[in-house]
Amino acid sequence: MENKTITYNKNHYAVMANTIIKGKQEMTLMEARLIRLLITQVVKEDKDFKRYTCRIQDFAKFLGIAPKGLYRDVSDICISLLKRVVKIGTNDPKKPWKAFQWIQLAEYDGKGNITLELSEKIAPYVLELNSWFTQYKLENILSFNSFYAIRLYEILKCDMGIAREEKFEFSYDIEYLREILCCEEKYKLINDFTKRVIEISIREINEKSDIEVTYECFKTSRKITGIKFEIWYNVKNKYNNGVKKD
Repeated sequence: MENKTITYNKNHYAVMANTIIKGKQEMTLMEARLIRLLITQVVKEDKDFKRYTCRIQDFAKFLGIAPKGLYRDVSDICISLLKRVVKIGTNDPKKPWKAFQWIQLAEYDGKGNITLELSEKIAPYVLELNSWFTQYKLENILSFNSFYAIRLYEILKCDMGIAREEKFEFSYDIEYLREILCCEEKYKLINDFTKRVIEISIREINEKSDIEVTYECFKTSRKITGIKFEIWYNVKNKYNNGVKKD
């Protein structure tokens, strides 16, 4: 298998099939940054995955991993990622679903270099994509300080597709958002969920990415059951907390 050196370019694109974007992903912020960095290494002409090697110090600096305890932290991130899976399907075990690992190899040579390899099982969702995929520049999510922000950004970009409309509107059930953001057992109160997940994510998206988002909750029989998002491209007005203003 070919071994390549990781390139660090915030303008490179992370390109993934929509099915994996909409899959259930649970990981830490640093793990998410690492996976997206690895995916940006894949180029359109690739027919298979490569192994990517880098200096740990360069890799850590690019991803924002603190120098203190660097080698221990990188080891922890990689070992944890070997256990992480993405699940495509629903929470209903009677309906079709599929789960697989993100990476299949993490190796440190004891001389400051680490080698990583994406799992061959995700190849159909990253390699040779001609339709039904989502892409965005790495710079749009690299400085996010919330994993939820990365995931909400990806979900919205996925539904926006390649259209360049002036405004997009998407509505999602609360339970769907909880599932796709891995919050089924967290922030049980709607107010906590919106403030700690949705509003924090929107703040980061508005301040650091290529889109701007507002939201409002909607009710069914007096109970909040969903959230409607409005999205614009390249709107860089002063951040306003993401809540729709009447």
